[in-house]
Amino acid sequence: MVFEELYDRYFRRIYNYVRYRVLARDAADDIVSAVFEKVLDGFGDFDQARPVEPWLFAIARNTLNDHYRRGRVRGSLSTSGFEEVIPSGESVERGAEAREENARLLAAMAGLSENERELIAMRYALDLSTREMSAHTGLSESNVGVTLFRAIKKLRDRLGPEGK
Repeated sequence: MVFEELYDRYFRRIYNYVRYRVLARDAADDIVSAVFEKVLDGFGDFDQARPVEPWLFAIARNTLNDHYRRGRVRGSLSTSGFEEVIPSGESVERGAEAREENARLLAAMAGLSENERELIAMRYALDLSTREMSAHTGLSESNVGVTLFRAIKKLRDRLGPEGK
């Protein structure tokens, strides 16, 4: 696989994973750029016989951890910049509803712990199983399942009946 194929195939998943974690679009864009710069730098040394997803995920996770260590976004989860462009053919009303739903979800996500946001990102942005999340985090499968269940319950409680 060449770098361009890897980028085209995995960009959206990596981007979504990062957005679940940092929520602010500008920060997510910067982090994803840094991830793919690191991937490009290490691509020549990567053993093509190995699976690429764990390698990409490790780079994304380490880049996020570096970002948090530098203290850039601790305590400031912004919902600004999350509004999406309305797809063609979709009504302005539906676009406004979608932006409102996104803002509500982000506000609810901001109330979760970093660990809870991490697990939700792994599950819904990367589509990882409980076993895979356990392997990446070092938590037991049951701990991952319970934490994820509780995080989703918190989101549902915060979003109310219309968010379910």
